[in-house]
Amino acid sequence: MTSLACPSASPYQHWADHFLENRGRSSTLPWHDPYRLSPREVRLVGPSIQQFQLGEWARGRGFTRRAAAHPILGVDEAFVPALRLFIEEEQQHSRILGDFLDREGIPRLTTHWLDKIFRRLRKLAGLEVCAAVLVTAEVLAIPFYQALRDATGSPLLRAICVRILCDEAAHLNYQALTLGMIRRPLSERARSLRSFFHSTLFRSTAILLWQQHREVFHAAGWNFRRFWNDARRTFAHLEFRIGQFAEDETVTEPFDGLRLD
Repeated sequence: MTSLACPSASPYQHWADHFLENRGRSSTLPWHDPYRLSPREVRLVGPSIQQFQLGEWARGRGFTRRAAAHPILGVDEAFVPALRLFIEEEQQHSRILGDFLDREGIPRLTTHWLDKIFRRLRKLAGLEVCAAVLVTAEVLAIPFYQALRDATGSPLLRAICVRILCDEAAHLNYQALTLGMIRRPLSERARSLRSFFHSTLFRSTAILLWQQHREVFHAAGWNFRRFWNDARRTFAHLEFRIGQFAEDETVTEPFDGLRLD
């Protein structure tokens, strides 16, 4: 395996190597499976896949620029290379979903009002808020892809969802490290305030996501209570991990707040 030329003491060297190892895994997906979505399945899941395909794509130039300028993380030689590889992995999710849409004859979206809101938030915000917005979307992507996995009879779509779920589970730990490092110099009171605003963002976004994609959840047998409880549990564990990393970046336990069954 090729390793980036960065100091081994950096907590981000592990992530740079992880993202490098993950490259090219889309070729293992069952693209030749003959199953095609039925008209009913297209109506149920097509609009949601379109929105997530659009939302997963981002060039990340503003995020990278803010990262390089950060007074703490910007001096870590492994941080920006790892971030670029993380963004590349998110773009790969978008490519996979786009290829699936093309295969099923479902047009891709070029714009959506919800995507515009989140992109504007990231552009106007600093590094911490940008990371918080992204990881909030990833927390909520977990129950969405779990439901999408079970909403149709497509083996290919199921495999795509499993692949993205595995990646997103790792991303939560990566993002928790970044937010923890950003919050480390802050007082206890300031950290609590950040956590409160992050929780407010999560709750608001969760309600929006349910409203936009409840047909997918219903098709998979989910109700709002299950969605809410699963998402809230994952977010609570994310906040716990952020707190751990804010105290000690040498924490090495895996992110175990998920149920991907």
